[in-house]
Parts: sequence; structure tokens; C-alpha cells
Amino acid sequence: MTKLFVYGTLRMQEENCSYLKNAKCLHDQTWIYGKLYDTNKGYPVMKENNVEKVYGELYEVSDEQLAAIDRLEGYREGGSDNLYERKLVAVFDDFGPVAEALTYITGRSLADSTDVIPFGDWKVYRYMRKGEIYYFAYGSCMDDRRFKLAKVDQYFSNIIGSGRLDGYGFRFSRSTKDGGKADLIVSPDEFVEGVIYRLPMEGVDYLYEREGVYVEAYRPLIETVSTVDGTDIDVLTFIGIAKSDETKPTEVYADEILTGAEKLLSGSYIEGLRKRIGHLMGGMDREKQT
Repeated sequence: MTKLFVYGTLRMQEENCSYLKNAKCLHDQTWIYGKLYDTNKGYPVMKENNVEKVYGELYEVSDEQLAAIDRLEGYREGGSDNLYERKLVAVFDDFGPVAEALTYITGRSLADSTDVIPFGDWKVYRYMRKGEIYYFAYGSCMDDRRFKLAKVDQYFSNIIGSGRLDGYGFRFSRSTKDGGKADLIVSPDEFVEGVIYRLPMEGVDYLYEREGVYVEAYRPLIETVSTVDGTDIDVLTFIGIAKSDETKPTEVYADEILTGAEKLLSGSYIEGLRKRIGHLMGGMDREKQT
């Protein structure tokens, strides 16, 4: 079996994901060093870069699957005009290196691709082009007080309802000078509840600034959440880039989260939030936070 890092149409729910049917997904939130470009042919290509990051998924594939993907990627060992070349790279997750794996980088035929894909994430890039944006808020953006202060509340007026994101846990693992901030960690046995908004692009622009996307505090992430009625919705959300041990939030920040949660989330989930916050803040209960 061979480890393979994929970043484009082979990713989950993308056009060629069937090539990885029955392959074992080792990590679904990983990255490698590189820079991602749009070929303008319906798929991306990665060029080598030692500073920027490309996000994707890590699989274990059979020899037969690898051979089929080689054909898909236009790769032939020793070929002089390959679409892609194959290379062994180091793969990382939020906590550090996880494996070495094969991936496909630009070959001679795609070397002239120049349209940079922002944030190195093909799924985010594709989602933003659909024109219908749903945002999953799991932290302070569940509350609207800062939307009103920034005079952007009109962008967040279309609330779809609550959603559940499986395979992640809620933590205050973004440590800042202003206390711990809400974050997602990959955790197969946990789930996170939140509020789903339907947004115009102006709302996304505000969120990118607020979440510190441009200073690499958080990065955009596309995931699937389930609603109360069982509908699955692909959503934009944000995940912290650098993780730390949990840090206590400020009282104001904790109150924003709990106030927002109490509007739509389940009682049991809210109680879990209260306990986590209370533990971090030394036993402070809900009444003392308001």
C-alpha cells in the first residue's frame, strides 16, 4: 500500500473522488508545502514552494488505484511531456508532520499555469464560485452583537437554522492576547453544533477580516453539516491554523458564545459548552458571566 496526498479533483465529493473509493483516508485535514494554481481546465496544479501551503487529504492506496490515478493525472514514469510529475513529500496536520506520501506536482504541460488559488485550498476556491454561500458559525459569530456594532448585521439576517458538524471537536485552542478563541480540532468521535447563515459575498469579506484569515490566524474550510431535518449542506467555516493547549476565554467572549448558542443549539450541547467554559474559567457559572 502507498500513501497518497490529494489536493484537487480526487478530494472527497470532488469530480474524481471515485478513484479513491474504498481507499483508506488516513487524515482528511492535512497540508504540504507548495503553491496551488488553477489550470482553467477544471482542475488545479501544484508547483513547488517552500513557504506556502496546499491543503488536502491523505490516503492509503493500492497499486491498482495508484496506476489508475497515474493515468488520470497524465503521468508516465520517464515521460517527457507529462501533465503531472509524481513526488514524495512531507505531509503535515495542525499538530506537525504525519507522514511522507506521494503527490502530483506540475509537469511540463501545465508549467505555464499562473492563476493562483487563494489559501491553497481547491474546495474553498470552487465553493466561492458557486454563488450560494452558507456559513457555519460555532463560536462568537453565533451572536449578532458584533455584527450590529460593525453595521454588517444585514448580511447575517438569513439564518437557516442549526447544524451539526461530525468528526470535529470544539476547543478554545487558539491562544491570543485576548484569551482563548473557539476552534475546531479533528476528532472522529465528536461533533460540533452551530448556526447556519446564508450569506452574500459582503458577509464573507467581513468574516475573512474578523477571523484573521489574511494574517493566518484561521483559514477557510468547506465541510458538510447536517440540519435538524436531516438535510446535508456544504458550508464555509473557519479552523485555527496554529493550535495550543486550551486557554480560558474572556468573560465577554464566553458570553457571546453562550448567548448565540442558546438561540438554536440543543440543550445538551449548550450544557457541554457551559461546563467547558466553566472549567477553563475556574468554575465560573453562566450567571457570573453575564
